[in-house]
Amino acid sequence: MKKDIKIIEINSINYKDDTFLYSFPVKIERITESIKKVGLLNPIILFGCGDKYKIISGFKRFFAYKHLGYNDIDAFVFKSGSISDLEAFLISIYDNIEIRELNIIEKGNILSKLKKRFNLNDNEIIGEYMPVLQLEPSKKLLYDFINLCKLDDDLKEHLINRDVPIKVSSLLTSLSDENLKSISEIITKLNLGANKIKELVTMIDEISKRDDVGIKKLLYDLKVIETLKNEKMTISQKWERIICILKEKRFPTWNDIEKKIIRNISSLNLPPNIHFKFPSYLEGNKYTFELEFSNSNELKNIGMKLIDISERKEFLELIELI
Repeated sequence: MKKDIKIIEINSINYKDDTFLYSFPVKIERITESIKKVGLLNPIILFGCGDKYKIISGFKRFFAYKHLGYNDIDAFVFKSGSISDLEAFLISIYDNIEIRELNIIEKGNILSKLKKRFNLNDNEIIGEYMPVLQLEPSKKLLYDFINLCKLDDDLKEHLINRDVPIKVSSLLTSLSDENLKSISEIITKLNLGANKIKELVTMIDEISKRDDVGIKKLLYDLKVIETLKNEKMTISQKWERIICILKEKRFPTWNDIEKKIIRNISSLNLPPNIHFKFPSYLEGNKYTFELEFSNSNELKNIGMKLIDISERKEFLELIELI
């Protein structure tokens, strides 16, 4: 694969051709500052195409140069016909994986292009290219990544910024476009991480299927969207309120029992160095005490307090509740 380094006019590069583009997001602020300070350290890679060039690798560097008003740019150039489009795409991939970790959206973009633009079959992609991306060679995982392409850009950025793993991200891709839009708004506005996203999506999906009601209508009826738009509440307060609403709907019996548990715990008047916990959604039959002490006397006092608590009516009722 012979390539030459040349100085190429910016206007001769067809930057709208995204055949080899998979980077996400394509933001140039940092690289623009770098180029302003030290110049272009690594030439971009181009592919000759008639009287124009296509970018194989270096879209961000190109856009930064264009933004800075330069008329030309250093580039490695592959002559037209010297390599196939697939070979050029692989060059783009290897050019990046040697210097940085690709995010899940970029991996999804690569797998999607291999299948839909370069027409490779599933077995080829699974066997040859998923290992290159350090992915388990699995058909399910292949489509989990490919389906990430359906997400809107704001949600994609959110998943990257919060480092949400594919196992959780794939829960979103199973939703219809309309339902995804409703849930996406909650996720991005409340800045939810992986665990909260999983809890939210699972809860909404279970209620929707059990009650045979659309997700958009469900969120409207439960005033979830109204809560989301409440400007008097903090982000934390909105999340607590929304998840509480969904829990009450999903586990009506559990909700009644939880209120009794909280009421009885409050009645125990526990000192600040004794913390009482109960299993989430009553999934389990054990309570937990967490103790804080700095010497043996404090521990002895806590022990005496626990004996007293164990004989209280409110505590005995707690034991019966689970």
